[in-house]
Amino acid sequence: MRNIFLLTALFASAAFAETYTGVISDDACGAKHTAATAADQRCAASCTKSGGKAVFVSGDKVYAIDNQAVVKGHEGQKVTITGTMTGESVHIDSVK
Repeated sequence: MRNIFLLTALFASAAFAETYTGVISDDACGAKHTAATAADQRCAASCTKSGGKAVFVSGDKVYAIDNQAVVKGHEGQKVTITGTMTGESVHIDSVK
């Protein structure tokens, strides 16, 4: 019975994951890096390396990322993510 519950919970959480496109920026600059230029990438990487938090920018919305490690190396880049949005934050399962 317990295994059935765990499998149901796993499939239910996967059902809510969606795909979004946007840019990985930093919390200091927010939506300023949407062009994803080389300068944007350097700035966002520098800010996150200095202790800033990565954020996901999609359209005119900036979302906090609750699992920072998954976006390391994607700072300032246009990406497609698979994840779950909850209010003003996102849990990212994968980044492309």
